[in-house]
Amino acid sequence: MKKLTSLLILIIFLGCEKDDTNSDSQNQDETVSNVVFISDENANLISTPAQLTSGIYILEFNTAVPEVVLNDIVVGDEDEGFLRRVSSVSVNNNTLTLQTSQATMDDLFNDATIEFTTDVSERSSSAGSKRGALKVNYIQDGVRLMDDGFSYDFSNTVLYQDPNINVIITDGSASFNPNFMFDADYSLLGGLDYLDFRANNATLTIDSKLDMNVNGATSIPQFSTTLIDYDKKLIVPVAGIPVVVVVNTTLIAELNAGIEADVSISADWTNSYNLTTGVTYENDSWTGTFDLDSNFTPNDIDFSGQVNLTQNLTLTPRISLKFYGVIGPYCEPKMTEDFNFNVSNDLDWDADLDVGLDITTGADITVFGNTLVDFSRNDTFERSIWNAPDALEKISGDNQSGELGQPLTEPIKVKVTDSEANALPFVPVYFTVTQGNGTVDNTNIMTDENGFAEVIWTLGNTNGPQSLEVAVKKADGSALENSPVTFTANSDGNQINLSGVWSGRSVVGTFVCSDASVNGGSWFIAFTFNENNGTITFTSASSHSTANETVNYTLVDNQLDFGIYNIDLGGYNSGCNGVPVSGDRNHSLIFSGTYDYASKKFLGSFTNEDNYSPEYPECDIISYTCTRDMVID
Repeated sequence: MKKLTSLLILIIFLGCEKDDTNSDSQNQDETVSNVVFISDENANLISTPAQLTSGIYILEFNTAVPEVVLNDIVVGDEDEGFLRRVSSVSVNNNTLTLQTSQATMDDLFNDATIEFTTDVSERSSSAGSKRGALKVNYIQDGVRLMDDGFSYDFSNTVLYQDPNINVIITDGSASFNPNFMFDADYSLLGGLDYLDFRANNATLTIDSKLDMNVNGATSIPQFSTTLIDYDKKLIVPVAGIPVVVVVNTTLIAELNAGIEADVSISADWTNSYNLTTGVTYENDSWTGTFDLDSNFTPNDIDFSGQVNLTQNLTLTPRISLKFYGVIGPYCEPKMTEDFNFNVSNDLDWDADLDVGLDITTGADITVFGNTLVDFSRNDTFERSIWNAPDALEKISGDNQSGELGQPLTEPIKVKVTDSEANALPFVPVYFTVTQGNGTVDNTNIMTDENGFAEVIWTLGNTNGPQSLEVAVKKADGSALENSPVTFTANSDGNQINLSGVWSGRSVVGTFVCSDASVNGGSWFIAFTFNENNGTITFTSASSHSTANETVNYTLVDNQLDFGIYNIDLGGYNSGCNGVPVSGDRNHSLIFSGTYDYASKKFLGSFTNEDNYSPEYPECDIISYTCTRDMVID
């Protein structure tokens, strides 16, 4: 009777579920001999949750009760399905009571392949499988499940609220289109030989705008809330047995924060990933697969208040595949957002927004085999997508000329921006005179709503270059990467007139020479500046003719440098210890000095390098260098 009942049930099931694309594979699959399939069309499972936890399965039949004996494997397709090994049996009229334990696919199949693909939408089903209706277990107020599957709109969702804290996702959406592929092979002698679970080139995108308003110092305890939870049921016939698969999808939001003052924050960003992830069991070992392309976009970030803040939000779509109600493969791509805001006692501050992906893919093997171990793979990725302040930019006021002791006509103006080039208000900017003894009307000023800060610079009463540094600091006192920036100015009397002939003469008593036998004497030069091409033309110089000789010069601010190099002196002929010697001799004359605006003179040093080749030290025929102070006017 048992065999006839089971056979009739299987024939009915196969007639309903047969699919030509999988017929060859199904004909080759084989179950064990002691399998009893119980269809939800013929019986209702009436056990209480406590009884089910204890392994007691009570079934009420509307047809004849099938024959079930000890150690039979009972398969049912009601709800999430069940796969149980029988340890005791009792029958009362049309009610069958079974004491059972969890069975595995090893117990069910001798030689079989379980293969299907599925996404997480209601509309899809794979070849060889039957799709059931989508079952929504929970959906939070404000969340909508869109028609195209895993696509949610969770705008205006309250994450946390109390008298002092209000945290709302004002605009939010999530989409995930994984096409999961599952393949498991069982053999008569080896049990589970191969298992592969993966999603290739899946696109995961979350747009989220988080608004947080806090009154007073507080902390948000770490908590987790489910935004949506739903099931999609598949029935995959293998060797005439329905393998019941339930794809469970949940979207979890987790939040925690620590705040030390009043704050209002609105952070809007988009995370988009294209990922491949999977796990494979083969040759008695597990391996994992992971590949990721990412794109992050900060859309709009606004905040007010001065606060120390650490805030973390994660949004996690969790997808798990249950076989006969027991979790098997799963994928949890946790999308993270970390917002940090730091402020010092001087109100210097900095903020940053980091986003990332923390994905775990694995398989719980409880339902697949008796001798396997669980496996999971975790991969993480994080990137900073926004920080502030990021840049300090000169706007106007550099390189002005003005009167000593008087304000410059144009204000010194800078702009502070974030990493997206957005203007930043309420940033302290520091102005410090570094040269020239001038003053500014404000040494510390906040940027305005357009990110600008400006001061009036009054020049000092001393001639010479004048400079001003402008800086922005982070909360820890460190400077921005391009801070400080330097502004320079000149007074109207702080100009160097290079016209005419300039004459230089060495200062008596300043002669220093590497060869004590050399007589210092007096040195002079005369030249004109050719400002159009940056050269000097000499009219004369000590000890040799330099008329019409032209060389380059540099004049930066009031620092003048020039040189007459390798002047050929025509060689030398002499005697050394009664032996005639000869060689080459050349000169280099080098000046370096600064312009004194009060005396209108260049004050510096003049160096003479006298070079002999070859040298004869025993006869004092050697190269030497002599330096003298020189005044040029």
